Amino acid sequence: MTPRAGGARLSLCACVALAVVSVWAYPAGAPPATTGGFGEDSCVKCHNSYELNAGRAQGLGDLKVSGLPMRYQSGEMYRVKVEVAHVADRSVWGFEAAARLAGSGSQAGEFAVTGGRLQTSLEKGIQYVSHTADGIFSPVFEFDWVAPSAPSGDVIVDVAGNAADGDASPVGDYIYTTTVTIPPASP
Repeated sequence: MTPRAGGARLSLCACVALAVVSVWAYPAGAPPATTGGFGEDSCVKCHNSYELNAGRAQGLGDLKVSGLPMRYQSGEMYRVKVEVAHVADRSVWGFEAAARLAGSGSQAGEFAVTGGRLQTSLEKGIQYVSHTADGIFSPVFEFDWVAPSAPSGDVIVDVAGNAADGDASPVGDYIYTTTVTIPPASP
């Protein structure tokens, strides 16, 4: 074997290994910055068998967010529930959410998680909350959001959800997004 042939084999092995890792990587959590809000990509960049929100248009499911207030009180904690309401022929689910100030796009408040089903990550000053490998077997995710400590204008919460068929590939999965805008409480 010549050094050139060995290098080609090593490159081929590295590419195959990278492909396998990328297929299995996302059950452990969505990559940060895939909520679809503020110019971010959504999960449909990779899970692209169907158009974004195609399941909603076809009446197969939706992405529901509850527990956020109509108006936030500074420093208050709210229990948020995200439900990927598409269960027919689905076996795993995932999501990612971010809360940002409407005016600046900067972080708004803070997410808090308990247990092993959810995790937070930080990317370019924005905190994201998403599923873990232990959290993908239920379409319902619950976590806390603590509102900004002072009234800071409208908060935009962007959420992306994945109703996956469980084949450990991005093929055949339905991606949903939704946005909730929360103004501050009146003084």
